[in-house]
Amino acid sequence: MSKPLRSTFKQMMNEVVAYGSCCECGSCVLVCPHNVIEYVDGKPMQTAKASGAHDYCGISEGIGCDVCAQVCPRLYPRDFQLADLVFKDEPKLYEGVFGRYRKIVAARSTDEGVKATCQDGGVVTTLLAYGFEKGLFDGAAVSVRDPERPAHPMPALVTSREEALRTAGSWYTYCPNDLALEQAEEKGCTKIAFVGVPCQVTPIRKMQQADASYLDNGRKKEQHIKRQTKFLKGFGERVTLTIGLLCTEVFTYEGLMVQKIEREMGIPLAEVEKFNVKGKVLIYKKGGEVLDMPLKRAQEYARPECHHCGDFTGEVADISCGGVGSMEWTITILRTEKGERLFDELVREGRVETRPMEEFENSMKILIRLAQRQHERVPVPPGREPGWVRPSFAMPTDRPAVATWSAADEAPASDTTAG
Repeated sequence: MSKPLRSTFKQMMNEVVAYGSCCECGSCVLVCPHNVIEYVDGKPMQTAKASGAHDYCGISEGIGCDVCAQVCPRLYPRDFQLADLVFKDEPKLYEGVFGRYRKIVAARSTDEGVKATCQDGGVVTTLLAYGFEKGLFDGAAVSVRDPERPAHPMPALVTSREEALRTAGSWYTYCPNDLALEQAEEKGCTKIAFVGVPCQVTPIRKMQQADASYLDNGRKKEQHIKRQTKFLKGFGERVTLTIGLLCTEVFTYEGLMVQKIEREMGIPLAEVEKFNVKGKVLIYKKGGEVLDMPLKRAQEYARPECHHCGDFTGEVADISCGGVGSMEWTITILRTEKGERLFDELVREGRVETRPMEEFENSMKILIRLAQRQHERVPVPPGREPGWVRPSFAMPTDRPAVATWSAADEAPASDTTAG
């Protein structure tokens, strides 16, 4: 595939938003230096000029900008193309169908309080708590309970161990965690742990890897270049660790939560403590009662935007975590030296316990199968070459791979997880 020209605002609004592949991460709105777009009903909308077309940006077509399009996870470079940049200083990597990595283990927190509230093994919650305790983070971009809507998440930048502990669990409806970074400057956070699903981690990596030199095109004043550079690079530079949550798809709030669970099943959302997905949807009510529904019923309310995502495991994160095929354990993929070093500190201090993946054969098979399936499901947008989407996986000859597992392994069950 030949390298495309630099993506533009017009392309983003037509080839992503109008086409229907916008994942609603909000990253384009976050980095817009000139308040041209706003986050409206989950999508970016041109609001700077009421009479202008949806794909019109006067700055883009005037002095030039297109900062928004540089961070869009649906435009070049996609996650699999971004990996060469992200891991360029990580030579000693294995590579599998679930991306590049240094080590993969099953892990769980040793803290009984964390285990009582966490999604699976509590690894993400433990990482955040430890990072705050040791001063490694002064903020964490996460999702928290929306006080206005039960069983609904909202983005937030938490700044303490106690706040981080209250964010444990997943709700399986979409939450634009990237927008939490809006609060970074106000709260003075410069060492942020970012937690999100793959389509939210990719924009962070694109901010970090973006080359801002294109902004100096000879037509701008210095203050314009400075402002655009700050918005393109500034949010990503505040993120010191990225934690990707395994995710195949999430569901609409009105569909799954309101229509199915509250109205049809008669479960008041205010009584729901947490959710999990293990081949079926598990609904934990306050008081301890657990109800379930077939996963296929929930998938009737899956967001169609999710089917444009080919990244199941957060392949460009420092650490990827999810409860795929396991109860009370987190499958933990350590991808960078930074991520592995932090995780090893947790192990040495007894904050987490680990078990080898050979003891989680079913989880490994499901991980491989879902990663491969997600790679293959992404449609080719109109006007794009087939190479725009990820090519079929082939084991590279210059990187080692774990021989115990292969993409040909069959999984006996399916799973859907958001962490």
